[in-house]
Amino acid sequence: MKNEKKQTGRVNYVWVLAGGYLLYLAAQLFFNVFKGTSDSPAIGVTGGVVFTAIGAFLLWREWKAYRFALEHKDDPSTWSDDPETEEEDEG
Repeated sequence: MKNEKKQTGRVNYVWVLAGGYLLYLAAQLFFNVFKGTSDSPAIGVTGGVVFTAIGAFLLWREWKAYRFALEHKDDPSTWSDDPETEEEDEG
């Protein structure tokens, strides 16, 4: 049996802001490397790649939650964060 977390439709906008900010920082790092103003281009490119990957993951995760909420907006019990109770399992 998998111990998989139940999909939710709740979007945490702090994570959206964090993902957007990481993408902004990555763009700044890449811009400085390409412009030639970076003191260490290798670290700038590496940091840009890491920030892009993490920022994109955060935005993708929240986008996935948003789309799930739109698809299940008529049945919010399908995306509840609360664990299922025994009464729900019996009924």
